[in-house]
Amino acid sequence: MSRVETHVRPNRNKTPYIVAIMALLFIASSITFWLIYPFPSDEKVAYFEGDFPLIYNNTVLYNEVEQIEGEPYLSFSFIKENIDEYITYDEQTSSVIITNSQEVYQMPTNHLNYYMNNEEFPLSFPAITNSNGDLFVSTSWLTDIYPISFEFVSETNTTYLYKHNQSYQTAVVHVNDDIDKQRMRTEPSLTAAYVKELSFEDQVTIEEDNGTWYKIRSADGISGYIAKDAIKLSGITTINTKTKPDEQTFYSSNLSWPIHVTWDAIYSAEDTPKTVQELKGVQVLSPTWFHLNEGSGELRNYGSKDYVKDAHEKGYVVWGLFSNDFDKDLTKEALATYENRQTMIRQLLHYSQIYDLDGINLDFENVYEEDGVLLTQFVRELTPLAHEAGLVISLDTTFISNSPTWSKFYDREALAETVDYMMVMAYDEHWGSSPVAGSVASLPWVEENLEHYLEEVPHDKVLLGVPFYTRLWEEVHQEDGAVEVSSKALSMEQAINWMNERGLEPQLDPETKQHYVEYKDPNEPIVYKMWLENEHSLKQRVELVHKYDLAGIASWSKYFANESAWTTLHDELNYKKVVKK
Repeated sequence: MSRVETHVRPNRNKTPYIVAIMALLFIASSITFWLIYPFPSDEKVAYFEGDFPLIYNNTVLYNEVEQIEGEPYLSFSFIKENIDEYITYDEQTSSVIITNSQEVYQMPTNHLNYYMNNEEFPLSFPAITNSNGDLFVSTSWLTDIYPISFEFVSETNTTYLYKHNQSYQTAVVHVNDDIDKQRMRTEPSLTAAYVKELSFEDQVTIEEDNGTWYKIRSADGISGYIAKDAIKLSGITTINTKTKPDEQTFYSSNLSWPIHVTWDAIYSAEDTPKTVQELKGVQVLSPTWFHLNEGSGELRNYGSKDYVKDAHEKGYVVWGLFSNDFDKDLTKEALATYENRQTMIRQLLHYSQIYDLDGINLDFENVYEEDGVLLTQFVRELTPLAHEAGLVISLDTTFISNSPTWSKFYDREALAETVDYMMVMAYDEHWGSSPVAGSVASLPWVEENLEHYLEEVPHDKVLLGVPFYTRLWEEVHQEDGAVEVSSKALSMEQAINWMNERGLEPQLDPETKQHYVEYKDPNEPIVYKMWLENEHSLKQRVELVHKYDLAGIASWSKYFANESAWTTLHDELNYKKVVKK
């Protein structure tokens, strides 16, 4: 019997699949190993991308610092954008102008001198220099003017810029003999390239907390990521600069609250009286004496020593008013250069000394919108010098509106930071040539606009403008149905006389909250309308002073008022108590 052997052959079709699975398992395990146990990168890359880097707010900037004869200079454009938006370059004198609440600095380019409040001081190096067509300011000089400080690192030619009271977290490296952990990485990962290798106990600052990593900056200005367990926090450092932040110097001339300023409208030297009228409750007289006469900054002057002497003897404070006379073209020229602005300022200070004034009231109206920044600059250049001379500076402004030349040119927030008081001319809701008859300043209109105004100007600097005049409106009805409207301004006494002559009794208008009178001419197709300024309207205006805690009022003008106006304002300002919102 023969033996039959049976052979079982392997299934060769399964072999490729087994090999593939084994390969995939190997790849997966390798990837897992790399993810869990990454190999640290040994690649080092450069951190800085240019010369003379500036580090500001944890950001590296280039082309903002120049080294000139060993002195670091900071670019004018950087200063304007980050430190002082009001720093100005005057092309005519090739000077940089810096202002604060007490000083005005003029620094000519490439000169070994500068001027502070018009007094010359020497320098061992130029405060301002020109490099490749760009302006740069000495960092040493800047620290005497602004609450900033600089730190220079010669190793990397890096400049640190800090502001007063700026704080940052400090730390030290506390790992030793572990190069991978001592390296600052470009990303929060050991596999990222590194920019610097630190040593044990090196000082660093913390810029960002990134989970298990810190973004840090080394003393030489290089920034990168390092694992948290390689760092030990050491404390908080706060910058204390040698120059403190600017604080406005406020001049009150010992005025008691609430203040009442009244404008004394004088339009020629011959019209200036030698004595002044005693007006109940008024603390400040503001005669309209100084007027812009030429684009060079020359003024017309109607001042009088006798007027001020008599006013002081009667207990008044005197603020001479300076007006641009509503001439926007003349104003543009006068504000355009530092020399023209200084010409105006020198005259105002000179006249203030001659006449023994207590302050200057600025009345710039009808100004091109683009010249508003120059008006702000003029006020910033005038105010420190005026304060140095013991003068109060106040400024007249309109309510906020869309008119470019009558409202939008005012930078009210910036102006309020500079001057002592802001008069808001809360009238001419309907102006003299208005095509529609209406109130000079209806009470709802005043309050609504005042609330908007107080969003930009501090309440305790605001003097609410109060009109003493009213407008007599004349509506002439034409045959074709059209109405021709005109008006003329009347004083309080003239308005009363006009009504009495016609036997008219005014009625309270609920819309304007003023007394209103209307008269139709029996012989002509003419209707007369008048919204009155009287005791009733004045009381309501003063209520706004108390309600919004304003500094007081400014009345226009004393020649329109009657005797009862002064008594009403005094009594309401000083004795009436109004419940605030």
